[in-house]
Amino acid sequence: MEIDLAQLDNSAAGSDLFRAEICIVGGGIAGLTLAHELERFGHDVLLLEAGDSSAGANPRVDEVLQTGRPHLGTTERIPGALGGSSLVWGGQLLPLPDDATWPVSSEELSPYSRRAERLLGVDDLPYDISRFFEERRKPMPPVLNGLADLNCLLSKFAPFSHRNLAHTIGRSLRKRSHVRLVVHARAVELLLAPSGDHIQGVLVRSASGRMHRIEAAQTVLAAGTIESVRLLLASRSVISEGIGNAHDQVGRNFHDHLTVTAATLRGQVRQQLLSLHPWIHGGTMHALKLAAVAQLRQRLRLNPVLAHLTIEEPVDGGIAAIRDWLRARQREGTAKTVDPAQISQAVGGAALLLLSAKFRHRRYVSPRATVQLRVNVAQQSPSASRIVLTQDGQPVLDWKIDESERSSLRTFSQYLRQHLGANNIDWNPSLFEPLASAPIPELDDARHPMGGACMGVDPRSSVVDTNLRVHGLNNLFVASAAVFPDGSPQLPTLPLMALTLRLAEHLHRCI
Repeated sequence: MEIDLAQLDNSAAGSDLFRAEICIVGGGIAGLTLAHELERFGHDVLLLEAGDSSAGANPRVDEVLQTGRPHLGTTERIPGALGGSSLVWGGQLLPLPDDATWPVSSEELSPYSRRAERLLGVDDLPYDISRFFEERRKPMPPVLNGLADLNCLLSKFAPFSHRNLAHTIGRSLRKRSHVRLVVHARAVELLLAPSGDHIQGVLVRSASGRMHRIEAAQTVLAAGTIESVRLLLASRSVISEGIGNAHDQVGRNFHDHLTVTAATLRGQVRQQLLSLHPWIHGGTMHALKLAAVAQLRQRLRLNPVLAHLTIEEPVDGGIAAIRDWLRARQREGTAKTVDPAQISQAVGGAALLLLSAKFRHRRYVSPRATVQLRVNVAQQSPSASRIVLTQDGQPVLDWKIDESERSSLRTFSQYLRQHLGANNIDWNPSLFEPLASAPIPELDDARHPMGGACMGVDPRSSVVDTNLRVHGLNNLFVASAAVFPDGSPQLPTLPLMALTLRLAEHLHRCI
């Protein structure tokens, strides 16, 4: 059932007190996944979404001040509607690596990752490239010889039909009697009990500014990294420093992945690597990733780092027209009208994509496409970056880049150049400066905001425990990339969904 809080303002029922077994704040990837699983277990769920229920709603800009290096992923326009970042998400998946030092292991998350994969409609082939080819009874491509220090992986892409969770899970939830989806309901404050050991309710504001109070036995923050941190810090009616912040940890250790183009590929090297990228099996596309193993990271003093290929088709080509059409359909739920001048190109591009997928089991890449090698590195943990609030409650991000992070990018790029060679590869010269502290002009964030409410076993250095429960509170949880203690998962969506599904099971056992 869907409730529009803006419309409820005009009715007598607008002053009624909402009550639920479980209240979820946020209707993005984590919130929808959690609501879906809890409903499956038969629980009464109330899901609060600050935006609209329409996938085609206008984007919003979260008002975040920045005092450090500009973090572009925070300032870009994001969808202000049910589904959150899944409306524009690229759909790419990798699990938490086996050598991650999280308080929850990759082995423990593995069954939940498989459950998330089923929700996203991808195949069950391994991520490890050697096992991938073994299961498909094909020989390993020789281009990978001599890369023993790299963990060669194939990520998975969710099909466009499954990327926007408002189209899949959201539509299903509207039909469920156990779920109330409340839109235009922006959470303003978590109402802490005077005892300080539990949450009594959530104060929400409608689009007209009217306040409503939500009460639930259990409350879960699933509002994204910065908004989840903002709510914890802004809830200071009882404790001046905010909720979960007894040890000044809320907002600390904000981090992202740094990304830069290391090289542009041409000729034989381009063809060799495209023979591995992207593979298509049963409707799932698999893309090459080259991650430094733990021994290499230790030897070269690297943060978690990997290289991957990107393919940019010319904007005037048929493949680009098909891509734009699919992205528009992912976001809006309806197909974007193709420019009549591009129709013949789009038809030709679609035919090439379909034929290549059917007979070559790979995505077609046109000769005019630009193929680049990019490097992503996790930031130091704990990082020096932090989220705080102004006096009027506006979040402020102080994002910093550490010298060791630039050094990891440079050192790993040098390793790749040594092993991949220089022939037919145009390497980025700024990555080979003799001074490790020299700036890298093209350096960017990967739009993976994480941290600020980190998971750990010690309340003095973390905000939530391994079950995502806020330390010191018995009924408040955080389901967000805000809990990620470091950037070990180079692609955060699958680990986030796995943690969320694990939380659903924990809540089911405890209630």
